[in-house]
Amino acid sequence: MRKLPIAVRDFAFALLALVFMLPIIWALVGSFKPARELRIHPWALPQKLEFANYLAAWKGSIGLYLLNSTVVTIVSVLAMIILSAPAAYAFARLRFRGSVVILGFILTGLLIPAHAVLIPLYQINAALGVGDYLAIIGPYVAFGLPLTVLLLRAYFVSIPEELMEAAVIDGAGHLRILWSVFMPLARPAVATVAIFQAAWVWNELPFALVFIKQQVHQTLPVGLLSFQGEYIAQWGTILAGVCVAVVPLMALYLLFQRHIVRGLTAGAVK
Repeated sequence: MRKLPIAVRDFAFALLALVFMLPIIWALVGSFKPARELRIHPWALPQKLEFANYLAAWKGSIGLYLLNSTVVTIVSVLAMIILSAPAAYAFARLRFRGSVVILGFILTGLLIPAHAVLIPLYQINAALGVGDYLAIIGPYVAFGLPLTVLLLRAYFVSIPEELMEAAVIDGAGHLRILWSVFMPLARPAVATVAIFQAAWVWNELPFALVFIKQQVHQTLPVGLLSFQGEYIAQWGTILAGVCVAVVPLMALYLLFQRHIVRGLTAGAVK
């Protein structure tokens, strides 16, 4: 089978990227339009740049929602990595009875839809008196562990055995080997799982909508709903809030893009 010329292939990739970027571009353009112009000419360029939508979003506590989402995302992702790293190391380097069965049991969490257990989790939180941040961080970490363990284990397997043997000769224990040898080398895998899990936690709505009771603790997806009333929606303000919500994740991806590519391809080639 003949390969496509490089120019044709690059054009196809650029066209595909443009298709995926169109919703973001439309939201960015629409965020600078007044409400009337957005309704009449939704696909046209704005006649002039209006920052009133961003001002309205800021007055609507978008800054507070942004801070809440940042706190929840950072705590959740850090907890996933801290809890998953020892498990991934054990499954990758240690030999113990039932390791395959236990790993398979953990990975079955990938098959369970997170929001299928929304009602039982709500009942448990109500019985324990847990609410707001703790009520959502717990499920985020629990449902993020399987994928984090899977990706970290795949990278740990690719680390040369000689490095571990040298650390053992120097008298290092397993915890020191993990945090002093494996984790620094696994930066690509850590960046990959951090971006993937941060994107999920950042954009997750049902858990945050059901479990967070106080408005001052609401995250961005829930906060954006406050710009939509029963009979009217402030679409310009909503689009401005969406653009604000997209910026942090795009910045993280661009910053760690090289590590993410290396993390995704780890263990694919022997």
